[in-house]
Amino acid sequence: MSSVPRISFLGANRTAQLRLRAAYARLDTANQQVATGRAYTRPSGNAPAASRAAVVQSQLDQLDGYDRAIDDSRSRLSVADTKISQAVDLYQRIGQLATQAASSTNGPEALKAIREEIVQMRGELQAIGNSDYLGAPLFGGLGTATPVTFNSGTSTWNFAGAPTERIQREISTNEKVDISITAGELFSNSTDNIFAVLDQLSADLLTGNTAGIQAAMTKVTTLRSSLTAGQARIGAVANRVENAATRNAAFKVTFTAELSSLQEVDMADALTDQNRLNVAYQAALGVTAKATERTLLDWLR
Repeated sequence: MSSVPRISFLGANRTAQLRLRAAYARLDTANQQVATGRAYTRPSGNAPAASRAAVVQSQLDQLDGYDRAIDDSRSRLSVADTKISQAVDLYQRIGQLATQAASSTNGPEALKAIREEIVQMRGELQAIGNSDYLGAPLFGGLGTATPVTFNSGTSTWNFAGAPTERIQREISTNEKVDISITAGELFSNSTDNIFAVLDQLSADLLTGNTAGIQAAMTKVTTLRSSLTAGQARIGAVANRVENAATRNAAFKVTFTAELSSLQEVDMADALTDQNRLNVAYQAALGVTAKATERTLLDWLR
């Protein structure tokens, strides 16, 4: 004959306490969710969600890095475009003066005045070529040397920074852009540079050499093509940077929403659960209190 197990007073009390502790733990979790707005306070609270949240946060951190690269690219490209635009205006003015000087109606004084303006604009162009960005040459490639210099010993103009020296920024996943252009690319071509042409133009204006002045007009027009081509390249890169910024912004919205869904609670649902679990806990307290009212003698009867 099998015996019927009897529930002891101590066992019943222990079971009641365990159930009470479990109810309190659930209520405590709900209270923390309402207080913090977070679905869990420790990774162990929801390991799968915490693991996925770490991956999503890593993606957001990477996008923040791209944003910094984009901001730097925007600033550098904007400064470069402004400087090149100033140079384009100077080229246009040089062309106008050269056309005016080529006219046979100009006397020595008029040519002298034109020459003085040409010399000043050559200085302005050199200053543009030697512009800096955050303390480094804007048009000097990767080096720190002054991009446009004049060698008085050889009477030649020199450009620092090889066209192969590129400043690149990573603006999105597996996407890098070249945000640099050198003074040599802007102000020279395979045969001439604007500074040497202006030097010769100044000399021809001094002597009234009409043929030389007309030749300078042609060279300035040709060299202007190099300048505008450089400006177009800068503009194309700027457009690419803006497109990357738009894409990255969309990715950030998506990842931020996912991270929120993983880490944050719906406050309405959290408050409902808190109230439900509080009622359950109070009920458990009441049941436990009634159960513990019985003495050991009651169980022995």
